[in-house]
Amino acid sequence: MAESSADRLNALQQLIEQGKAVPMSASCMINRADALALVAAVRSALTDELDAARLAAEASPPVLERAKAEAEEVVRAAQQEAERLVEASEVLQAARQRADALRAETDAEAEALRKEADVYVDGRIAAMEAGLQKTLSQIQTMRARLASRSGLDADA
Repeated sequence: MAESSADRLNALQQLIEQGKAVPMSASCMINRADALALVAAVRSALTDELDAARLAAEASPPVLERAKAEAEEVVRAAQQEAERLVEASEVLQAARQRADALRAETDAEAEALRKEADVYVDGRIAAMEAGLQKTLSQIQTMRARLASRSGLDADA
């Protein structure tokens, strides 16, 4: 079985790790021929793997497009089925009935508040009208007295 580039890179790493340490430094001594052979093998394996991957990528767009279209169709069908199930559920029907009842209740409360506000405003307007009538009556009385005292009616 052919070794993969990962296997060859592991072998190169092991060669470096097992290299004889050079005293007083971070360097090590390894067999140059072995290291170069592993580097060449990794390069060759990577080239082959990249070529294979490139060929697979070039061949796969139609497959990917078809898979994507199928996935979109499955999602669309699932969404439609979910909507159908939600529409048919008893919970949704009960929620709609409750919403209708609450809407009717709030409409009735709003109408009652509107009527109560109209009664209040009508009472305030009636009180203002009575006050204005009283003031108008007083003004008419004062003008009549002024006219009789000053004789303003005689000039007319």
